[in-house]
This record gives sequence, C-alpha cells and structure tokens, in this order.
Amino acid sequence: MNKLVSIIIVNFNGAEYIVDCLESLINQTYEDFEVIVLDNNSADNSVELIKKYPFVKLIESTENLGFAKGNNEAINHSKGEYIALLNNDARADSEWLEKLVNELERNTELGSCGCKIISHYDPDVMDSAGLLVNASGMSRGRGRNENVLKYNVSEPILIPSGCAAMYRRKALDEVGLFDEDFFCYCEDTDLGFRLQIAGWKCLYVGDAIVYHRYSASSGKYSLFKTYLVERNHYWFVMKNYPLYLVLLNPIYTMRLYLFQLYNMYKEKGATNELMNNSSKKELFLTLLKAHRDVWGKLFIMMKKRSDINKIKKVDNKQIKEWIKQYGISFSDLFKS
Repeated sequence: MNKLVSIIIVNFNGAEYIVDCLESLINQTYEDFEVIVLDNNSADNSVELIKKYPFVKLIESTENLGFAKGNNEAINHSKGEYIALLNNDARADSEWLEKLVNELERNTELGSCGCKIISHYDPDVMDSAGLLVNASGMSRGRGRNENVLKYNVSEPILIPSGCAAMYRRKALDEVGLFDEDFFCYCEDTDLGFRLQIAGWKCLYVGDAIVYHRYSASSGKYSLFKTYLVERNHYWFVMKNYPLYLVLLNPIYTMRLYLFQLYNMYKEKGATNELMNNSSKKELFLTLLKAHRDVWGKLFIMMKKRSDINKIKKVDNKQIKEWIKQYGISFSDLFKS
C-alpha cells in the first residue's frame, strides 16, 4: 500500500504561475497524495484560480504569514507520512513524487530528499541541487547556473532546497518544523541542518525534476530580502554552529562585507544588482536594522540552541567536516 504524501504549497500573489504549478501535479505517476495550498492573503486573483482545482485543500490566511509559518500551518493540516514542499512558482515533472518516495522508502535513515531543480527559463541550466553553506552561515544553491548534465547522479547532500523537497514526517516530528521567527529565507537551511544534527541523512535525487522561476514569487534583489537574509543567517549560526564558529562569526561577517564592497567597486555580482535599485544609505540602514534585530532575539535563539543540543547526535568535528565538504567560498556566494 502506498504511503500518503502531503504536497504543501505556500502562495502569495502567484496568479502568474500557480496554474502551471497545480497542473503539474495532476499527472503525477505517484497517485496517493493530497495537495494543501496556504494562501498568504494574496491581493491578486490567485485564490480564484486555485479554487478551480477541486483536489486542492485551500487555507486562506487573513495575513501574510511568510514562507516559514505558512508552510508550518499547512503541514499541521496535513495527514501524509511524507511531506513534499513545492514553490508556487515551480512545476514538477510527472515522476517527481514517485522518485522521491522511492528513495525514502528504500532508506529509512533519510530524513529528507532534495531534487534536481532546473531553471524554468533555460532547461540546460541548474537552479539548484541542494544547498551549500558558508562558515558565515550564508547559503546558496548547489550548482546554480551550471549545466544540468553535471547533476544527473544521485548523491548525499547536506540540505535540500525548500523550493522543492520531501521530508519524512517522523524526522520533522523529532526536530520541529520551520523556525517561524525567520519569516522567509534561510529557514530551509536551518531545518535541513537541524535534521543532520539529529542524525538524519539527506539525498539529492538526480532524476526527480522540478522547473523553477527563480525568485519570481519574492523578487530577485530587494532591501527587504537583504534584511531577512542578513538577519536570518546570524540566527542560523547562533542556533546550529559549534561555539567557536559562533565566536568567529564577526570575522566572517567582515570578510563578507569586504567581498560585497569589492563587487560594488567592480560593478558585478548580486550586491551590485541590488545597488542599481537602492542607495548606499538605504543599504546601510537595512543592514543596521538587521543587526539590531539579531540581538533583539538573542536569548530566544540561545533557548532554541539549547533545544537543538538536546537532540544532537553528531559532534562538532562532524559539523566542521560538513562545512568543509558542503561549503561555498565567499566569492561564489555573491555571483549573480
């Protein structure tokens, strides 16, 4: 008997692409699934479009809960033994669910699976094959903008991208869901790292395919995104990294800023693209606000760190090895 899969989609003003997303689920070769869409109080007509699909259980929020809490609310209404996340700006290949379920059924040590996420705009270009992390706590899609042929082989990874992934409910019950303080960005890095700390493995499944419109639902570069990423990556480090890396974080932060300044000077990379739409003063104030809010919840994050340590099944040497094996350089973090 097939295990029920709960497909979770968080929607916010996704009228342009939510139909493609839902249509891609109709012809899945794995048929034992439910679809739960949480709408974050969209202002467009995406809710009306979603209601045209009778197989969808729609939860309409009266406010924008963000990606983290939005997913959590939907997961709490789900019944599946496996939880599959799918961005509203992504569409799944017909065998996507089947390929992921097969791997989780085959290996009970797996707490999650990532998949091959390909650019919607160019099928020869990778969006991501999981996430890579930097010692600073920043992360980036593994294989981003590289050729898809390089990522045909399934292999262990550290963290799946929250754009499209499957989790074992038993694993989520053990480590908890997304951290709702994050709102959005870095929450998938945090959850994936917690799963690893608790002893759960993650596999990249090279033939489970999703096509993604990168940042279509959230915007590619904005001051709001900058604020959230800056704040959340500090919280991720505080919660999950060994103490010596937490203490070294100010040094890594200075290195990050130096790379960003260099890219601004050379007029290249993500930082430069952000500066094309905002002023240096706006960016400085955004970073200042992020730092202020990081310390505003210091004690809350320390309590969460304590809770994570209670389920920790690996030593700090192993975590250091992960950051080395699945790491990304400072220069590669800020590529467009």
